[in-house]
Amino acid sequence: MILKRAPYGLAALVLLSACGEPAAGTPSTGNGSEAPEVADTNAGPVNAFAFEETGTQMRRPVPAAGDVSLAGGCNGKTPISLTMYSGAPNNETWFNVAFDTEGVVGPGETGTFPLASLEWDNGVMRPETLPEDSPFRVPVRLEGTGTLTLDAHQASTNVRRMVGTLKGHVAQHDGIETADLTVRFDINLSCGVNF
Repeated sequence: MILKRAPYGLAALVLLSACGEPAAGTPSTGNGSEAPEVADTNAGPVNAFAFEETGTQMRRPVPAAGDVSLAGGCNGKTPISLTMYSGAPNNETWFNVAFDTEGVVGPGETGTFPLASLEWDNGVMRPETLPEDSPFRVPVRLEGTGTLTLDAHQASTNVRRMVGTLKGHVAQHDGIETADLTVRFDINLSCGVNF
């Protein structure tokens, strides 16, 4: 399933369910650091989630892995288009990171892939054109590019799992807020299946 993202997160989100059983163990990354530690893998498609940013101020805490949901995906024949989010895009609980790879990522393929886009919604705000008592909110979106590094990518009929890291630079359209992001994740999802 591919999620189409509209400006300020107003697109409908398509939820993914867990695919297959998680794998045992946590692989090491190529740079010698440990990949995210695996949480309770029976809880859903997001086993582990870590988010770091520098350059701006976080408007709300990073959600725990159990509170992060997925939308989008990949099928091994198209680029990855994936959103990791928590909350709703019109209230204070909203947290969102989304990305699209430039090229196709095949089933089980690992390595570093350039991103066509990287998005982070740093909370929400009331548009300046609306009165102060208006309940309407829009995400504070920062956009840019970067890379996706997949350290593990299991794409079998029994186990579908990706362990990876997003790195990139994002900015608001007006350039007022900028940030460097590092997002580590372990999810029960793969780009297609190797039969």
